[in-house]
Amino acid sequence: MNISKIRKVMAEEGIVFSFSGMISQSLTSFMVETATSQLDEKGEDSKMTRNMFLVAVEQLQNIMSYSKEKDTGNGSVYTSPGVMVIGYDEDKKKYYVNSSNEIVEDDKIKVSKKIDTINLLEKDELRKFLREKLRSAEDTHDRGAGVGFIEMAKRSSEKLEYDFETIENKLYFHIKTYI
Repeated sequence: MNISKIRKVMAEEGIVFSFSGMISQSLTSFMVETATSQLDEKGEDSKMTRNMFLVAVEQLQNIMSYSKEKDTGNGSVYTSPGVMVIGYDEDKKKYYVNSSNEIVEDDKIKVSKKIDTINLLEKDELRKFLREKLRSAEDTHDRGAGVGFIEMAKRSSEKLEYDFETIENKLYFHIKTYI
């Protein structure tokens, strides 16, 4: 492995924080705390940092919820393999949170429908949609109310960007949120 290539790509992409590996709840807390302190050290706006923190948590939760390879260990602690990066897009002058994980084909359809619906809504409609979802039992799954994408969209400065990619016969879900 040539680490200098990785460093070059990270610099070109404006990546200020990255992680690849097994993601768990405790690791999520550590990663977000580390990334947040890096943004604070740069003197970033506290509202932007808070939104970045919340989007990062939601993306990490989605990795654990939709990952093809979930390990429940003792039944209450979830770990899942995934990748998350926080970076700064020099052209757009915005920070972003980007994540990726392997998923099953059935989840591809569910995720696409959710994000496509959310991307059609304006900010005020997102708040109303979120309230409706929280009040209803619709779209609940074993690990939450299914509102993570709505929360990300509320904090995003743009529509949620996502795609699916097949690599070596495995299906991967990628999502990017600009703050």
